[in-house]
Amino acid sequence: MFMKLVLFILTSYILFSCSQKTETQILLPFEEQSISVSKKIKIALSEEYLDQMGLPDSTLLFLDGYYSNRSYTPRWLNDSMITQEGTAMKALLSQTLSLGIPLNRISFATTENYIQDEINLTISLAQIIGDLQHGFVDYENKVKKPKRLVAPSELDSLLAFNFDADLRPQFLKYGPADTSYQVLGKGLIALIDTLPIDQATFAVKSIKHDTTDAIKRTRKALISKGYITPSTDSTSTMLGLKRFQKDNNLIPDGVIGKYTSEALNESTYHKLERIILAMDKIRDRAPRPDKYIHINIPEFKLRYYVDGTLKSDHNIVVGKYKSQTPELTSKLRKIVAYPYWNLPYSISSKEVLPHLRRDSSYMDKHNYKLFKKGMEINPDSIDWSRIRQNSFPFKIRQDPGPMNSLGIIKFVFYNKHSVYFHDTPSKSLFNTNIRAYSHGCMRTQNPVDLAKVILENDVRKSKFNSTIPDSLDAILTRNTNHEIKLLSPIAIFIEYQSVTRKNESMVLHLDIYGRDEEYLAIMRE
Repeated sequence: MFMKLVLFILTSYILFSCSQKTETQILLPFEEQSISVSKKIKIALSEEYLDQMGLPDSTLLFLDGYYSNRSYTPRWLNDSMITQEGTAMKALLSQTLSLGIPLNRISFATTENYIQDEINLTISLAQIIGDLQHGFVDYENKVKKPKRLVAPSELDSLLAFNFDADLRPQFLKYGPADTSYQVLGKGLIALIDTLPIDQATFAVKSIKHDTTDAIKRTRKALISKGYITPSTDSTSTMLGLKRFQKDNNLIPDGVIGKYTSEALNESTYHKLERIILAMDKIRDRAPRPDKYIHINIPEFKLRYYVDGTLKSDHNIVVGKYKSQTPELTSKLRKIVAYPYWNLPYSISSKEVLPHLRRDSSYMDKHNYKLFKKGMEINPDSIDWSRIRQNSFPFKIRQDPGPMNSLGIIKFVFYNKHSVYFHDTPSKSLFNTNIRAYSHGCMRTQNPVDLAKVILENDVRKSKFNSTIPDSLDAILTRNTNHEIKLLSPIAIFIEYQSVTRKNESMVLHLDIYGRDEEYLAIMRE
């Protein structure tokens, strides 16, 4: 920037040495010339100078359009110096993280040249507003989006601020009106204002490994994160740990377990980055339809909305780390009472086969049926010791019933991953807060209640398909497989959002699959 400034002054000298007559004026840089500030801006935007700055053509066009519309009147200067508004904006651009903008995204540099500051401020703010409107990560192609400036004709109308108040929350107006986005933006500012933003980690391990070491490292982590002080006693340390657990959506039991350790080991700066990423994901969302089901994997939640109103809210179990639940969009088309379960090849060959080698009655105990080329086979007729995992030639199906792995009801939507959400006989799993236990499908708490609400809001006008919620109970009493096709398919969005809101508070969830890291790496570029 210093070299650019030198070139700027030299260019200005050359330009004015040809047009000005007095020796004093020839020796003075153009900033000190006895000319209006508008003329100084016009000189600063001359082709000779801007070419030397190496700015993209889009930025050059933006500057020319913006200032020519203003007749080269500056936005952030008076006749001889930067204004108070300009000074406030310069200070703000040193803390773009609080606006939800990643570090290194804005290359604003403070100079001693007030004309240069005017131009830099205008470019930076046009880019910040562009980013807050359009985002900075391309999630489909997994690359960073190019910088996008707002239209020159729109910038002045967008730069409406109350400079007597905190400027940071005022930038939230450029993002989505979505309530979650607004809550996360305010939570981001609160985090910056209340906790030390450091990158310290502490290698905390579960208390079952080494109690003394776990407590020692936990104290250091809690001090660093602002939950206790070095003089805090053991009782207050326990309270601080419970408060930390609650803030991180963990059971506030004061136990240094696996997930508490994981949360303690995340630096505050990394959390801040995850909040910024979560805000950008909200910004990237397509508009929601009138009816839809939203599943958020790290939150272990399923929600059903109609006309913007939450109609049903359910805890879910998602896939284990080794069998992760995918992100996808689809449409719910049917509900199946007392479903069959066709075991995936991976489960049949890797999990069932070892049991069959030891005991062929394993099939009867789990109500399984064996098939080959569509024909049912007696499992006792097979020498299971000769069957290999990588060439398992059979298909296994579990018949309907209360102990079926899908429970008594499942919700079907087409997708290449062959996942769905369903009931489960393992109800105790819903008593935990980190619910990653399945093979990829989503086990749903109180699924019959969900089915009734869905059917209640389905457009059921056909006399040939008149199922209503009350009759679902009758269907379930038959204990037989029955399919209900929806007349109005429901959009499904399965997403991965590790920072959410609960009422008016921000909630950080564990990044259970580590999926945020891929996008954080893109964001940091």
